[in-house]
Amino acid sequence: MIKLFHRKPKASAIQDEDGLNLTHRQKKLKYLKARRKLRKLEIIMARSRSIARVASVAFIFWLLITIVNLPQWYLPSNLFSLGYPNKYLEIEGNKIVSDKQVLKQLATINLPDQPIYRQNTKPLEDAIFKLAPVKKVYVRRFWFPARLKVVIDEKNPILAISPSTKIDPVAIFTEDTTIIGKDFLPLASPKKLYHILTYDDYTMWSNKHVNYLIYLSKLIEGFTRTELLYLDIRNPDDVFAQLDEIKLRIGELDRTVFLRTKRISDVLEEALKIKDDIEYIDLRWNKTISIKLKNKETQSSIEEVKDIQSSSVKPKENKKPASQDKKPVTPKPTVEKKPIVQGQKKEPDTPKSNAEL
Repeated sequence: MIKLFHRKPKASAIQDEDGLNLTHRQKKLKYLKARRKLRKLEIIMARSRSIARVASVAFIFWLLITIVNLPQWYLPSNLFSLGYPNKYLEIEGNKIVSDKQVLKQLATINLPDQPIYRQNTKPLEDAIFKLAPVKKVYVRRFWFPARLKVVIDEKNPILAISPSTKIDPVAIFTEDTTIIGKDFLPLASPKKLYHILTYDDYTMWSNKHVNYLIYLSKLIEGFTRTELLYLDIRNPDDVFAQLDEIKLRIGELDRTVFLRTKRISDVLEEALKIKDDIEYIDLRWNKTISIKLKNKETQSSIEEVKDIQSSSVKPKENKKPASQDKKPVTPKPTVEKKPIVQGQKKEPDTPKSNAEL
């Protein structure tokens, strides 16, 4: 057998190898310590982030609860009894309905003890909509601070009812024939109104009748191009229309009234030239138009009025004063002689006038 002999390493080589191993171990130990420290730091940072995250969530949650429970989110329970104006309520668009009437309607609604963003405004809108002049209503909410804004759209008044020109209107009809009663009168800023004089119970009028009067009033103003002051229907069989400068006698409100009214445009221009002498223009007849002059019992046609107008313009010539006029000579009565018949008594002579002769 062959024995193999290994050479023993030298002592210097052993020492160099031990030195290398020691250096490697020291470096490895430093690396492990550094990595351990880094790991601890990462664990601390992760735990810190988790704690911060939990704290942030808790803080946000607390902040939300605090913000939600702020008193600025709530309306006062006695808001509608505080008086107006106030910082919690604003009303706009109302010209016929007063602020007091709006507050009176809102006072019938109890405000719930809830934040403004959870409150339902439909009951408030329904309460205001019960007022007759209100056409539309919208209640807007403002969240922070809590407040309400009431926007009102009112109906358009057009027909005023009164028994006389000396009495203020007792009621007003809107374009959709809604009656506005005394509670809303007089109007703060009245628009264009057609005044109707009547003794009738206007509350019993149908929508068709109200629209008929509105249309007739607009028709008269359209044909005459003059403001209609009032329409007098106190006698339904003899209706008058008072314009700004002249009066029209329309007569009965039958199916021919629109045709009769339309013919006023043919004579109005000439009639206005002598408006001071005219009492009214008569439109009662279907084919003729006559004019009633003041201080005269008879009516004149439009041609006669033109003649009167032309004669009033001509200067009067050779007119003598009244003192120089001659006195009228009255004719003497004549006596008629009758023959006397025999046996008949003689009658006294009686004078006869020229008319008898």
